[in-house]
Amino acid sequence: MRFHARKTTAALALLTVAALGLAGCATDDGDAGSTGDSARDTGPLKIGTLLPQSGTLAHLIYGPQAAVKLAMAEINEAGGVLGQDVELVVEGNEFDPSDPTIINKSIDDIIAASPSFVLGAMGTGNTNAAMPRLSEAGILMGSPSNTGVQLSGINDYYFRTIASDIIQGKALANLVLQDGHTRVAMLAQNNDYGIGLRDNFQETLEAAGAELVYGAKGASEEFQETQTAFAPEVTGVLALDPEALAIVSYEEAMQIIPELAAQNFDLTKLYLVDGNTIPYPEFDDGLLEGAQGTTPGRATEGDFLDALVAADSNATRSTNFAPEAYDAVLLVALAAERGGGTDTETILENLRSVSGADGGATCGTYAACLELLQDGQDIHYEGQAGGGPLTAENEPESALIGIYRFDETNTPIAVGEIEG
Repeated sequence: MRFHARKTTAALALLTVAALGLAGCATDDGDAGSTGDSARDTGPLKIGTLLPQSGTLAHLIYGPQAAVKLAMAEINEAGGVLGQDVELVVEGNEFDPSDPTIINKSIDDIIAASPSFVLGAMGTGNTNAAMPRLSEAGILMGSPSNTGVQLSGINDYYFRTIASDIIQGKALANLVLQDGHTRVAMLAQNNDYGIGLRDNFQETLEAAGAELVYGAKGASEEFQETQTAFAPEVTGVLALDPEALAIVSYEEAMQIIPELAAQNFDLTKLYLVDGNTIPYPEFDDGLLEGAQGTTPGRATEGDFLDALVAADSNATRSTNFAPEAYDAVLLVALAAERGGGTDTETILENLRSVSGADGGATCGTYAACLELLQDGQDIHYEGQAGGGPLTAENEPESALIGIYRFDETNTPIAVGEIEG
């Protein structure tokens, strides 16, 4: 099954490149080395991270952390970038509910360390909070997990390696429809992530003649982030006797699911999304067996999974967004190598090209791509996440949405993919 995401105009009013005095930055893919020699940095490629070390997204950090370690190891083993090892110079924390100033402190640390590239943030709202200052400092952000629709093409100093909620929302709705459900409820959190995914989910349901009976746009039935008790919401949902229920949340699902079970909802009719399609070892065996979830990107399995776990044993806890994080680091390194410079401007000028936007020879590892670049060839890096080349909006032109079904140990197992 295929769908085509429609182009979305960025809606946020952030500082423009001109206002930041950065109008000289080229954002398209010119010839390699088009940045002036006097401005090009040929020192080691310095990168950083802005990932959730605490808070409601902390359960999603394991995959990206392992992916950064693996990507750096493979890059350096292949000879590095411009013959030098990539350096991880700063690791910021994007969010902590007990300390709302943590992200600003992390941004201060990142700017002081002066990397060319930062992987993160994972939360769309956290990216919005960090972007103005990092862009003003000339630091490129690349997110493995931001799915907010409004981030499409928002800033020349931002890209993502994951599809927007337009694609996942439609994929989730089509999965529900294929299972024969026409009266559906949704518990969605009240933020850009929850609302954006809900809107596209609802649009697809209604276009097929189905109904979103709870959580619909305009009904004011979204829940707040970090909410911990859901008895009233679950009671309200079940009073409408829906045939299926979808939850758009982060760790709040850990409280919602037991409440659903306590109120006798059939959890085989439950659908989850990327923020909560994770193992639930805390639950009784079999509680979630038969429930389903969707996650953008190809399933993490086989040799890549083994390599992630070898790089960081915490990857056994979750590999969500690991392929996208790995791809982001490799794209940045390949762009620097193609352009002959490790500065942000050179990376920006070459980023889309190495993703395949200009065609070129296909390659799937850093070593293979590096050999082609050193032979003077254009390349198309075919990443672990299965996304297409980056568009002018600096996001994948196509993407895979993985479909998962929970087994008797409450672990999501990949059962298929939808290409969008």
